[in-house]
Amino acid sequence: MKIGLFSDTHGDLQAFRQAYEIIKDADLFMHSGDLFYHGLFNLIKETYDPLELSKFINGIKKPIIYSKGNCDSEVDQLAVDFNILDPVRIFYYEHHIIYLHHGHKKKDEEIIDLSKKFKFNIVMSGHTHIYRIEKKDNVIFVNPGSPSLPMRGNSPSIGLIDFDSNKINIINIKDNSILLSTDIC
Repeated sequence: MKIGLFSDTHGDLQAFRQAYEIIKDADLFMHSGDLFYHGLFNLIKETYDPLELSKFINGIKKPIIYSKGNCDSEVDQLAVDFNILDPVRIFYYEHHIIYLHHGHKKKDEEIIDLSKKFKFNIVMSGHTHIYRIEKKDNVIFVNPGSPSLPMRGNSPSIGLIDFDSNKINIINIKDNSILLSTDIC
């Protein structure tokens, strides 16, 4: 089982297509929010085309699990076939539980407390546009960064959870290199 990870695409059709080409063989995809709207403080890029991005996404014939980002709205839901308005999604695979959220409402400490109750071991978020893999108290925190609007000099990036090889990777979409990697506990 392979899960492709997206976050903070902000309506950038070109970046999404480029990222998708790298992980298109995944069994399913997760997107941790901010799908279309560029956001008040982000530049509008020439590749900003949320309507065409919605058509591209609707053409993907694999499951896509979304969590609502702080820039996502009810009107965005009209453009896509998958639910994008739930702030938290939970995904179970074998003995792993993934907690998917955007990341703008809960701090790591709150997430760790929740993990003790609900037993999830992987947390995927976005929001910061900064890629991350970090282990804390038996929980792996993953942020795939942003393929369209990376922050603080980071490369445009996505992620891949590969349960077959027991790895989580953050991938640079410009050259397909691995930026960060960890074993899944």
